[in-house]
Amino acid sequence: MKKIILILIMMFFIANVCCGEKQDVSTIFNPHIYNKLYAQNELLTNNTNYAQPATNNTISQNPMPKRPKCCFTFALDTVVMPGVKIGFGSIKYDSTSTKEEFVIIHANTLIAISSLGILGKVNTFKSPQRKGFYTSYTIGIDFVVFIPLNLGPGGSSGSPETQNFLFPYFSFGIGYSLQIGKSSYFRISGDVGLKLLIANITFSFVF
Repeated sequence: MKKIILILIMMFFIANVCCGEKQDVSTIFNPHIYNKLYAQNELLTNNTNYAQPATNNTISQNPMPKRPKCCFTFALDTVVMPGVKIGFGSIKYDSTSTKEEFVIIHANTLIAISSLGILGKVNTFKSPQRKGFYTSYTIGIDFVVFIPLNLGPGGSSGSPETQNFLFPYFSFGIGYSLQIGKSSYFRISGDVGLKLLIANITFSFVF
């Protein structure tokens, strides 16, 4: 009797173990499991592909254009007292304006009077492209050479005495800048202020 009971207990135990292993093995080899995993993988792949163009569109692939930091100018004074200006400048950008800061050497002459000077000039623009209307101010000093003319009847027995003196240069102006190249401009401007000639009109090239 004890042997029969022991045999029944062993058979019950083996049946439970075998049924459990069979269930695990059938679960592993069930094709529905692999179909589900494949569908999840396809969904993940599609989401990744859709997200990639959005990321590329969000982040710009083109670098910011480089802005010049320095420039040169060559100018011609007209109308009143002809002359030339040559200068070197730096360019400064901020959120509201763009400024050109020049150091300029100029020379002007008209009949009996000539001037040679050094100037500091600042042009202010509303945009970083440095086009269109702009304002400016200039501060400097001139060395002036004046040769008096002898206009008396019969002339004079002696040569006229040359006069040399320093004269301040301080003016405000307005101009218009026209872009003619990638980083070159043609400009026309006028200024007025405390200087040897009160006002003048200037044509200039900046590059």
